[in-house]
Amino acid sequence: MLFVTLHLLAVAAVRYAMRFAGKCNPVKTTLDEFPDEMASGYRPRIAEVEGLGFVCAGTYDCGNLSNDTRSYVALFVKPGTDDYAQLSAVITPMGCSEYLEFSTTLSNGVTLETNSNAIPPLVPANPDRQVFRFPKTRAAQNLYGIHRQLLAKHANGMCGNPEGPSDPLRRYIRTVENFGPRLERAGWLRPAGDGFQLTWKGALLLTWRGVWPNTMLRRLHQQHQMQEELRGLQVQGVTALQKA
Repeated sequence: MLFVTLHLLAVAAVRYAMRFAGKCNPVKTTLDEFPDEMASGYRPRIAEVEGLGFVCAGTYDCGNLSNDTRSYVALFVKPGTDDYAQLSAVITPMGCSEYLEFSTTLSNGVTLETNSNAIPPLVPANPDRQVFRFPKTRAAQNLYGIHRQLLAKHANGMCGNPEGPSDPLRRYIRTVENFGPRLERAGWLRPAGDGFQLTWKGALLLTWRGVWPNTMLRRLHQQHQMQEELRGLQVQGVTALQKA
């Protein structure tokens, strides 16, 4: 009874406390204007991605995309390809989390994304994005290698976006601003002011997915799925990147 009561109280607290921005207005900035603990980590990571042939399109302060958070991002595009990279960081009262992501949009409109984010998503999957998470793969070269192999496996011969490469910043803004309307259609969010608030359905499911032991079970399930993907990638008859 105590567990149920606490869970219901948590649902109510999440329902009224959580807010999500309806618009994304990134401000271009320099690493010198980033928080010190982030700037020191971003510099070598940016150089690492640029070493793979990507061009940095800028670093941005994205503000508060949800309450009690502040988001920062570095955006990259690889000339002559439809490949993009994104180095994201979010500061919360619990600390700072950061991950690297490579993505490619196929001719059918689906985006294949490979990232190092260790946190399983709490919201419904986007059917237009096929996401693979490898939190133990920190090196940009290894993560990009996995991304290219996943493209070879899952693209089914589909070429890149027929419209060609787009502006990385516009692409990022479009992705962020699609979050609220997509979850509104799913019944998780409702408009509130200039942003979105959780519905009771959204608060219940978000809280349930985020409490122990569900978080642990979901993380284990994600790790198992990704390990199966790695086992399926073959390079010269040997399972690819088993050390990732």
